Amino acid sequence: MKASHLRTGALALSFSMLWACSGQNDTEAQAQQRLEPVVDQSATKITKFKAYTQRYTEDTVLTQNHATGHVGEFFFTHWKDGGTTTLDLKINGEFSVEWTEGGYNYVGGPGWHYGDENRVIAYRFDADSGANYITLYGWGYDKDMPKDDPAHLVEYYILQRWITDPTNNGDAGISFESNGVEYITYRTIREEKPSINSTSTFYQYWSKPLTQRELGKEYQIVFADHVKAWEQSGWILPDMNNFDASDDPTYQVMAVEVFNPAYDGVGAGKVWDAGIK
Repeated sequence: MKASHLRTGALALSFSMLWACSGQNDTEAQAQQRLEPVVDQSATKITKFKAYTQRYTEDTVLTQNHATGHVGEFFFTHWKDGGTTTLDLKINGEFSVEWTEGGYNYVGGPGWHYGDENRVIAYRFDADSGANYITLYGWGYDKDMPKDDPAHLVEYYILQRWITDPTNNGDAGISFESNGVEYITYRTIREEKPSINSTSTFYQYWSKPLTQRELGKEYQIVFADHVKAWEQSGWILPDMNNFDASDDPTYQVMAVEVFNPAYDGVGAGKVWDAGIK
């Protein structure tokens, strides 16, 4: 976990320790520190979000409208504004999303509670009944940028499979190759829509491959290549490693998204960090 996760809590802890140790020599201060319990600051801070449920140690199924948390070592997001979509999560990164027809939007899947530019994401999809998007999905947020600048909050997608073309009304950027796959970048804007920071106006960055990924095969997404391509398009991704937003952390997940589905369906697969499997 990066040091920026510990900003507020660690600073407060540091100041209190300096005050408490002001009358001690170094040996006494070090002994006192060893007796202090170690606090997981990230676990403390992540509970500030109302949707965060808990850290599950066993496989679980999510059915509520908005839930985030951890299953084993994987963070998950599960968000819908209607319908009866469920997210079935295993502690080893396997998951399935089952949806029913209706007029609503859903997005969810497992991953990590922060984005990491150096992460290589590995995945395999075994079922897809027609999700609008199968995608690496996440957010960046900079609370210090002006809120009227859409670049302060960015929702990003690295598409792998889709039935809806999200780029028709977007600004095209550049074409580039990553891990043997050719992509094109696009940018769109969302005005006063739900986000990890309440209702906001924000940009969406897209990487769309020329061909869709097949089911039943393992793939890797080299995230750094996409961050670089967005930058070369003139689009900077804000901080992906913070708890500053109001509703969720700046997570990064392998997601299934459906909206206004015309029929029932399922998307199922597995995700893992390519450097850890």
